[in-house]
Amino acid sequence: MPSRFQRTIVGLTAATLFAGVASAVPARASDLSIRFAWYMPPKTATADQGEAIAKNIADMSNGSIDVSTYPSGSLAKESTMAQALANNTANMGIMAMHWWSSMEPSLEWDTIPFLADDAGQLLDALHGKLGDDINKIFNKHGVQIVGWGYYGYAESYVNTKHPIKTPDDLDGLRMRSEGSLSAEFLKAKGASPVAVDSSEVYTALQRGTLDGAVSGLSSIVSRKWYEVGHNITAIHYVPLVYPVQVNLGWWQGLTDEQRDIISKAVAKTEKPNVDAIEKEFKDDIELAKKAGDDVYVPTEDDLAKWKDATLDMALKSYYAKAGDTGKSLVADVQSAMGGKATQ
Repeated sequence: MPSRFQRTIVGLTAATLFAGVASAVPARASDLSIRFAWYMPPKTATADQGEAIAKNIADMSNGSIDVSTYPSGSLAKESTMAQALANNTANMGIMAMHWWSSMEPSLEWDTIPFLADDAGQLLDALHGKLGDDINKIFNKHGVQIVGWGYYGYAESYVNTKHPIKTPDDLDGLRMRSEGSLSAEFLKAKGASPVAVDSSEVYTALQRGTLDGAVSGLSSIVSRKWYEVGHNITAIHYVPLVYPVQVNLGWWQGLTDEQRDIISKAVAKTEKPNVDAIEKEFKDDIELAKKAGDDVYVPTEDDLAKWKDATLDMALKSYYAKAGDTGKSLVADVQSAMGGKATQ
């Protein structure tokens, strides 16, 4: 059954998707207002980056550009953010790249386990051919990427039943998945994957309709899932890419000066965002431990089991859906990371 995100996107007409493109009107530098949205909660790397971008724009424009921020899904949730950007409800937003994968399967590459494990190196690649190729895909849907960010490292596991030290420990658990590759892996290991919006996971864990969830450690802590699921497996195996995106038509309607200010305002936040997710991963482990949770950080031997169980399976599934475009993106990533993907 398609997710709510898929039903929303598939239901959009071409006219709706490109409404922002057709209706864009150039704005003067003195009266530009921006609706800037993200769905991550406060005190996360993504939310902090959003607030920093808004402040930078205001400061660098000497107040001539007004930014209204809509955090924590107050304008659009993760399942509706793509629609909001495409139809210009949000002029600007931060959302997970893999949430576009129902329309563009190749954009799920950043959920492939162990494909890239260094956010700094990956950021350099995103400012090269890899980023250019990704932006061309977004442009087809009326959206432009103006900078890069990360939400944190995935994928970690939280559950109410027992510690998960190796993939075999997933057997029998009803788990909230994160993307199609995650769902396929869970199913292969005997778990039952369920598509649930992140805003609904806490209650589902509390009521027992879910045994656990897959997400970044950042979500597990910031959304307080660790309060109801006391077994956490913290795996540092892929940084999830959260591009800073704008409606393409709106962007094209701005002046050169406005685009330059916004681009530079975003760029100033990229390196601090990388530093933030590294620190956040360590801090979240300590916070969960202090709360009394059982937090397992895999040993090298156990980490090898996770890699053996996930990487080849994920690549094969990804290539089957993403085709040559996906292979090209993976090759770009692997080149930047100094390795070669399994074909």
